[in-house]
Amino acid sequence: MCSISVNHPGGLDTRRGKFEKGFMWMLRGVMPPARDNQLAADFLHNTIGTGNPFAQWVAVRPDTLREGDVSEYTLHEGLVSSLFAPDRTNMANVADFMCELVADPKTWDEWMGKLPEVINSFSTKK
Repeated sequence: MCSISVNHPGGLDTRRGKFEKGFMWMLRGVMPPARDNQLAADFLHNTIGTGNPFAQWVAVRPDTLREGDVSEYTLHEGLVSSLFAPDRTNMANVADFMCELVADPKTWDEWMGKLPEVINSFSTKK
């Protein structure tokens, strides 16, 4: 899921201002994938939840996806940048983090039931 179009359910992404929230509402109306991503995040958070004995989940939210090799990246529980000034995330970094979630039980336990945002450590906004 892209962090650009997905708000963390329950109002946990407080960085968005009223204008940006309004713009996101409009964007979800005209771009079905943006709406679908938000509905999926809402379903995971509100319907499945974190205590379901049959389903565990992590919804990884990269920012603006870019080509590139695995590099240093940071993980954040909430949004770091805004819709109008996004950060960058290498697709390889998303894949690296997802592999770490599968291979390292400690990482899984830390992020289970959350929507971490993945951003390149040395992201330049251009």
